Amino acid sequence: MAVKEDVGMLIKMNVKCFKDIKKLDEGLTIDESQIFELTQFVNNRYDCADFRLISLIKTYLAYKDLLSSKAVEAIEDAMLNFKYWMDEPGSDGMCFWSENHQLLFHTCEYFAGDLFPEQTFSNDGHIGLYHHLKAKPKILDWLENRFKYGFTEWHSNTYYEEDIAPLCVLVDHAKDIEIVNKAKIILDIIFLDFAMHSFNGYFVASSGRCYEEQKKNPEKADVNDILAHAFGIQKREYDYERISALFILCKNYQVPKIIIDIAKNTDKQVIKDSMGLNLSEITHEFKDNDINKKGMFLWSMEAFTNTRSINMTMNIYNAWNLKENNFLKDLESVNISILRKPGLLPLVVKLLNPATQGVAIERANTYTYKTSNYMLSTAQKYHPKKFGDQQHIWQATLDENISIFSTHPGSPMFDDAARNFSPSFWVGNGINPHAVQHENKVFLMYDLTPRKGYLERKRQELVHFYFPIERFDEVIEKDSIILAKKRQNYIAIIASKKHKKMENSEIIYEGKKSQFIVILGSEIEDVSFEKFSDYILSMKTTFSSQKITMKSDHLYELNMLGDFKIDGNRINTEYSRYETPYVNAKRKPEELLISYKNKKLYLNFYQMIREEK
Repeated sequence: MAVKEDVGMLIKMNVKCFKDIKKLDEGLTIDESQIFELTQFVNNRYDCADFRLISLIKTYLAYKDLLSSKAVEAIEDAMLNFKYWMDEPGSDGMCFWSENHQLLFHTCEYFAGDLFPEQTFSNDGHIGLYHHLKAKPKILDWLENRFKYGFTEWHSNTYYEEDIAPLCVLVDHAKDIEIVNKAKIILDIIFLDFAMHSFNGYFVASSGRCYEEQKKNPEKADVNDILAHAFGIQKREYDYERISALFILCKNYQVPKIIIDIAKNTDKQVIKDSMGLNLSEITHEFKDNDINKKGMFLWSMEAFTNTRSINMTMNIYNAWNLKENNFLKDLESVNISILRKPGLLPLVVKLLNPATQGVAIERANTYTYKTSNYMLSTAQKYHPKKFGDQQHIWQATLDENISIFSTHPGSPMFDDAARNFSPSFWVGNGINPHAVQHENKVFLMYDLTPRKGYLERKRQELVHFYFPIERFDEVIEKDSIILAKKRQNYIAIIASKKHKKMENSEIIYEGKKSQFIVILGSEIEDVSFEKFSDYILSMKTTFSSQKITMKSDHLYELNMLGDFKIDGNRINTEYSRYETPYVNAKRKPEELLISYKNKKLYLNFYQMIREEK
């Protein structure tokens, strides 16, 4: 099979299921051309083929009797001829390794192998039982890592959809009770994340992977059908061409009532959690240099070319012969035996300082402040002055789904369709800010002077805010302060300099270094926009390239790459797994007790206990 060209994001991310799956669920026969389109995509092994294959497998498991023999045969052929993992032979254009893809591929292989235990799979020549037994421990490892560490793709309003779909198929159709029970627990954790980090029924938190359209408009988030079905806060016509359909049609999982109640709670609240691992933690957490455990956790982080990951990356690259993979082909430039054998590759990475280091999604300590009027969410001190990629560092959300956030616009490191969408003008950051939040205030320090990296394009010397000016009822500019009002909700941007331009929903600040304080308010807290404005204008703020100081109700101090202090007290910005009104748990918990009002949910992953009271 020839190497497949990447078909681009618009095609890869469009139709992942088919609209008439709902009719099948109602016991009706359908126009099967939709199924044949999906099988063709899978057979071509384009990137995101696994999204389509999980939908086909669900269709086969749940609705086979309603299909024609031709459709049944097409799905069977797709399953029997597919490439299920990187260690198999055969060319493809697929990304296997990110957190969501790993579960999708393993789940597809688990079911295909179980359905055809004695038949030979054409791609690698093994029988189905081999594939089934190979996939099971990988699924269990994936589930355990999510319970232990949280999600690498933290709070992603795109990729949680891709996690939920295979989990629902496992819950509905897996024969292994351990997988079923543990999959339900991980679904509970995802929906708890949704509930705690959503506003007015939309999932709008700081995120490990988030794209432009979803950042600017919460109504465009990929998980919206899931949230609407789970919580009933927003009402929607479901799009069954999304793989969220597999949750909507799921029979054996119900979102716990306590989590639904948490999602509907509009009281003022602070949510702190810790998700994922830093690269510095990997060696301690994964003692053995095992490709399938340590290696795949690193690759679930998309940590390929970092000093702590490059040796493992090249081990995998050569062991599985990945030089023809669209995403990894450029690794051949450092695939030099004289560098690999003495262990010189980490030194090479350190010297080259490749911009691709920022692709790695490391541990996030997220702080979310919610009121009935607005929500503010930040990844605290997320690797400031380092290269970024798709990480969404902070976001404010007001009523009517008005989003405000800032980025240092980056440029993609590659030109090919597979890799040319991040970082970009509004996605991720070229260089990450030093960002911290306390309640309704976020403090931002941008320093765009770090050493230029290999593969980095021309670095833009500006920071910009997404700020939909036309949607506010009133906007006031006072020197370097911008104040805005939407109904009873207020926002202020206090900057270290005057903006260069403010138009078309964008505020641009030029220069290599800039600092900002963003403060939210409301009629409930501040009585009037006039009083809020007076409060902001009365503050004493001092900005320098190394420090922000603000004196208002408290004295706030933020030092670049240093401490955040309130009234002289150092504020800890590294959190336990959960520090919330509903659940508190240390990192790497064995159990979770979620409590709200008169309800409780107890989750013990290792003993497979899931009890609602």
